[in-house]
Amino acid sequence: MSLSRVWGIMLRHIFLTMHQLERFADIFIFPIVGLLLWGFLAKYVQVQSSTLAAFFMGGLILWIVFERVGTGVGIDFMWDVWERNLMNVLASPITLLEHIGGLVAITILKVFVSLSAMWLIAALFYGFNLSSLGSSLVFLWINVVFFAVILGIFNVALIMRFGHTLGPLTWILPLTLQPFSAVFYPVSILPKFVQKIVWFLPLSHVFEGMRFTLRSGKLEVIEFFIALGLNLVYFVVVIGFFTYMFALVRRKGTLAKL
Repeated sequence: MSLSRVWGIMLRHIFLTMHQLERFADIFIFPIVGLLLWGFLAKYVQVQSSTLAAFFMGGLILWIVFERVGTGVGIDFMWDVWERNLMNVLASPITLLEHIGGLVAITILKVFVSLSAMWLIAALFYGFNLSSLGSSLVFLWINVVFFAVILGIFNVALIMRFGHTLGPLTWILPLTLQPFSAVFYPVSILPKFVQKIVWFLPLSHVFEGMRFTLRSGKLEVIEFFIALGLNLVYFVVVIGFFTYMFALVRRKGTLAKL
C-alpha cells in the first residue's frame, strides 16, 4: 500500500468537503444539531440526577463518533458511485485497498474535527467535559472507531456486490444497532435473551465501560478487552468478506456497472 496514494484520496475529499455543503454538513451541522437537541434534554435530566445526565451526554457524544465513522466510509464510497468516479479511481494506479484506506483515514480525520466542535459545545452549553473520562477516553475511542470502520467496510462490500440500491444500509445499520448498544441505559434493563446476544456487540461493552468510568474514574479493563477482542475477530471476518466480494464482482465484471 502506498501512503502517498492514500493521502491523495484524503486530499481529494478534503477539497470536496470545503466546496460542497452536503459534505460539510456531515462534519458540523448534523453532529452539532444532534448534540444541541439531546443535550438540552440531558440538561433537563440533570435536575433529577447529575450522574444520569453525564451518562446521557457521554453516550451521545461517543455514539455520534461511531455513527459518523460508520456511515462516513460508506457515504464517501457512495459519492464516488453517484459521481461516476469509481472507475476513474480504479483505472489509476490506486488499488481498491488504498482507496478504502483513504476513505477510512479521511473519515476518522473528519470525526476528529466534529469531536472537537462537540467537545467545545458540550463544555459551553452543558458544563460537560469529555476530559472527565480521563485517559479512558482514548481506550473508549479506539473500540468505537474500530467497530465503526468494520461496519463501514462491510457496507462497502455489500454495495460493491449488490449495487447502490443497498446504499441506504449505510444509515440503516447503525440505527438498528443503537437500541442494543446500551448507549443511554445499562445492558441489565434489556430482556435476558437479548442480553446474551448483545454480549457479542462491541459497542455494548464500550458504553458499559463508559458508565463505569464516569462513576469511578477508572477504566473498566475487562470490558475494554472484551470489546477489543470482538473487534479483532470481526475485523478478520469482514476483511475476508470484503476480499471475497471484490473477487466476485471482478470476476463477474459488475463493478463497472455501479
